[in-house]
Amino acid sequence: MSKIFSNKGLEALLFIGFAFAVWLTMRISNTEVTRQINVELIAVGRAVDELWLEDSTQELNILIEASGLDALFMDRFNQRLITFNSDDFLRTSKLSAFLLNVDIQTILQQEYGREYRFNWSGDSLIFPSSALVSKTLPVALLSPENISIPESHRWIQRPTLEPDSIECMGPEALLVDFQPSITAPSFVWDGLDQKELPLDKLPRYISANVNWLNISASADAWTEVQQPVNLRYQNQDYPIILWLSGPMSTLVNSPESYVDLEWRMEDQRLRVDIRSLATGVEVLNYEPKYVQP
Repeated sequence: MSKIFSNKGLEALLFIGFAFAVWLTMRISNTEVTRQINVELIAVGRAVDELWLEDSTQELNILIEASGLDALFMDRFNQRLITFNSDDFLRTSKLSAFLLNVDIQTILQQEYGREYRFNWSGDSLIFPSSALVSKTLPVALLSPENISIPESHRWIQRPTLEPDSIECMGPEALLVDFQPSITAPSFVWDGLDQKELPLDKLPRYISANVNWLNISASADAWTEVQQPVNLRYQNQDYPIILWLSGPMSTLVNSPESYVDLEWRMEDQRLRVDIRSLATGVEVLNYEPKYVQP
């Protein structure tokens, strides 16, 4: 007999449990929750079409509706900051950058879930933007002292950038005081050469049409030489001795390739007129300076 009462008691408990579960399920399924919150949509600055989207946050007052089990998990809306991908959602006109309602709806659903219903007033959300401008700016060579030459060398042409200006694009307010630059690494320069160096990292919001520039220079060992040449006047050659200093690679050539000599009549005598044709070549002295024809 006690066994029969025990089975009936268990059945009663199961029935009560089942009835409670049905009641709870119906209660939850009929639950409707409405919550109003302020969400901050964060746009990260970047170039979009011909506008510059500034770093900005726009506040949106939204009404959230949920039902059933979803209504029990509303704590996810405690996170109110949403950084969205402006590449995917932002639209532009000639005057502004903005989100449409369909964009906002998608952003909210991606953040919180598609099971919630969102409502707000307005048909778009405008983000601060300004026109992008393009300017040709000179490039500065920083730390040129890092480029050295061997002890016996001199500069024929000091390091220069080619091109010395580049086109930069960005907000006008930032370009006004901006100068692109290249920081010279440490190395020893020898001879006539050209190297490619990277542009220094650009500030956020500014872009350039190139990332690398050429740097060219010429350095050579310096020497002094004595060079005999003949200068002709009226079918007669006159020997002239030149004392010159300059780059070794230049002075090993024939003097006619790097100096120009000519006669000039002065007070009934001929004066030797001489000038250098090559960069770095200096005339230290020459003899004779006059001849009597």
